[in-house]
Amino acid sequence: MRLLFLGCSWTYGAEIAEGKKMLEKIKEKRYSSIIGKRLDAEVVNLAQNGFSNHAIARIFLEQDLESFDKIFVQLTYPSRTEWYDPTGMFNKAKTLAKMKDFPNKREKLLVRLQRKETRLWDRIMMDKERFLITGNLLEGKEWWIHYFEEIYQDEYGLTEEMLIFNLIKNKLKRLNKDHFIFSIYPKCKLPIDLQLNLRKYPRAKGNHPNQTGHLMIASDIMKLLGPRYDWF
Repeated sequence: MRLLFLGCSWTYGAEIAEGKKMLEKIKEKRYSSIIGKRLDAEVVNLAQNGFSNHAIARIFLEQDLESFDKIFVQLTYPSRTEWYDPTGMFNKAKTLAKMKDFPNKREKLLVRLQRKETRLWDRIMMDKERFLITGNLLEGKEWWIHYFEEIYQDEYGLTEEMLIFNLIKNKLKRLNKDHFIFSIYPKCKLPIDLQLNLRKYPRAKGNHPNQTGHLMIASDIMKLLGPRYDWF
């Protein structure tokens, strides 16, 4: 059995672990891995920190969906977006900003600045100004700050959320694939299978689910699979 998981930092497993072997611990403790072990299945987790619904849908459409037995898609905040930059401008701008904010990491960041980045899609989040830095200035201010202050409306984000939900849902129905759609947007009104942004799931300092939170999420998802998987 093969399982596909898509989403943002909540599904990636942000804040589950830190320090030595952090990535190994994250991959072991996140809810997708817990479910995979329970089902004795191969797990493909393509979630990334900062992903938008647009990015999640883009990665979804790039997959060979026929090769998976069950597909789990976690939607995120509708205000997030992404943009394509083949010039590498945003990588340089973000690194320079970090050098200013974290002078103690200057040498490490200089190496990154000299290294050719391969990431072409930039993740845009309105949570903090550092997530809006791309090097595209308009009247001395980052273009994305102008966008969220003067252009963006919640109705646009909610409409895109609805479009992406239906795109994913209809495609998986057509393929006759077992699937479950979640969200971390507290105000999501779509007919999702599970809301993950609930206070009952214990959190880490940055508000992501901690190890116990991931275990509880895994338990609730297993219940969606049917009575024989209700293992708590």
